[in-house]
Amino acid sequence: MRRRIATLAFLMLLLFAFLAGKLAWDQVINGRKLAQAAVRMRSQTAELKEYPRGVILDRNGIPLTDTTYDYALYAIPGVIKTHYAAGGDLKAALIRVESLLMPHLNDDTLQEIKHSLSRLAVENDLLVRIASHLNDEELKALEGLDIKGVIVAPVIKRYRDDGFMAHILGYVGPTGSSGLSGIEKLYDHILAHSASEWELVTTLDARNTAIEGLMFKLRQVQGNTRARVVLTIDRRIQEVVENAMNRHVDQGAAVVMDIDTRQVLAMASRPSFNPYDDIGLIIASDPYSTLTNRALSRYHPGSLFKILIAAAALEEGVISPDDYFECDGAYDFSPEVAIPCLKKEGHGRIDLTTAFTRSCNPSFIAIGEALGRNNVMKYVERFHLTDETLQGYVADSDYSYVLIEGGPAALGNACVGQKGVMLTPLQLTSMIATIADQGLWKAPSLVRYCVDQQGRTETFPDQPKQRVISPQSSALVRQLMEKVITEGSGQSAAVPEVPVAGKTGTSQTGILDEETTPPREILNAWFGGYFPADDPRFAIVVLVEDGESGSQNAAPVFRDIVQGMLQYY
Repeated sequence: MRRRIATLAFLMLLLFAFLAGKLAWDQVINGRKLAQAAVRMRSQTAELKEYPRGVILDRNGIPLTDTTYDYALYAIPGVIKTHYAAGGDLKAALIRVESLLMPHLNDDTLQEIKHSLSRLAVENDLLVRIASHLNDEELKALEGLDIKGVIVAPVIKRYRDDGFMAHILGYVGPTGSSGLSGIEKLYDHILAHSASEWELVTTLDARNTAIEGLMFKLRQVQGNTRARVVLTIDRRIQEVVENAMNRHVDQGAAVVMDIDTRQVLAMASRPSFNPYDDIGLIIASDPYSTLTNRALSRYHPGSLFKILIAAAALEEGVISPDDYFECDGAYDFSPEVAIPCLKKEGHGRIDLTTAFTRSCNPSFIAIGEALGRNNVMKYVERFHLTDETLQGYVADSDYSYVLIEGGPAALGNACVGQKGVMLTPLQLTSMIATIADQGLWKAPSLVRYCVDQQGRTETFPDQPKQRVISPQSSALVRQLMEKVITEGSGQSAAVPEVPVAGKTGTSQTGILDEETTPPREILNAWFGGYFPADDPRFAIVVLVEDGESGSQNAAPVFRDIVQGMLQYY
């Protein structure tokens, strides 16, 4: 009995050993089969981004590009060939697919598909986007359409269609391979040919057939450093400014600057443009200079220049807040030459505060004469008023200038911001920030840093501030700017929630509107200011071309921007 039990146990051991060995061998065989299958399988990918470019971000890391999506048509040539080719002829298969799509797509989309499919006849192992920007009618028509190897999927658009930040961001060529204006052009060496963070993937077997369950999967690309340019812009504030401009301004500009850092938080120009429009056509037939960034273009600043004149005169001690001036409606240089006041009948005898808050031309011409041409130019230089520096950015615009010719009339014209003075809205914002920052100047900036495709970071060194005028002089000018709001020409800029300070301006252009009878001169309306008045943090300048006056056209835009910003600051 014991011998039988031992024999049976030995046989059972042999059986278990055999089964275990077979299982291990099967696993080896299956592993080899899986490995061989894996070798035969191939993954094909297509970028979900419209253009292979790095992203542009705001100061808080919020994307300014690649923020919206559209729908596109993607194709797998290998699958198309498998299902539609007679005798393995890919070209015939592509023509067949084109014929299936034809009833559902418009002519422009079909032209794009025809071009893409002709390329696929040569490069037949790609997963590619064959058409972009499908409209609602096309999407509806393609719903439920089962064409093997073709799928509708999202594509991340580079720009918004509403022209958001179009002048700063710029635009690219048709393939996205090169930037042609704005940040896209200046940082093309950083942004070009950057891999997407997300891609569309399909897996094919050895017969170029998409494997069920593995077709058109979304995958995040690992190890992508994502080349990027980080601006000083705050996207929330930019939205506030653009919305205010859309409501009030057909042609003009607005700039918002952080007074402490001098970083530009928002910059907008009108009219704007859609980067997807035919740029060549805009250039060829555009009477409004749509592509011009007006925030960086030169204009006569009008009475905003009186801020500099007041600051220089107070600093030099040629006037005091207690001084009085006479205004009878014009400043006469000779029987033939005079510069009128905005108040035709004149202000009479007025003090400095009234002269500033009522923007009296004769009073400021008198101040300019007391100051003298050399002193005016000295403070133009001290304030870096014609400095074109915008850290991280180079503008394609005409240079600003202050050129005062000889003679009292030339100096008088300059003191009221007319002939001889041409400045940009950005430069005027910088001037106001200097006044608000107790007389300290610092160059404005637009770019914080950038990261290339190898992950290397380039930063811009912070520059120290320079004293331009004394804290006492700047405090006196700030008091004048506060009274413009409470009792002067800038009352339409007042905001109930927070005290603000500023200055209105209306400048002549010398251009006549021939469509009116009689022809009228086109004027530009300005408002420049800061808030809170008791603890300045933000400087803002608004320009409205072809306006009536600064108080009527520009000051309300300033008010809207301030009120919009209060929800964030």
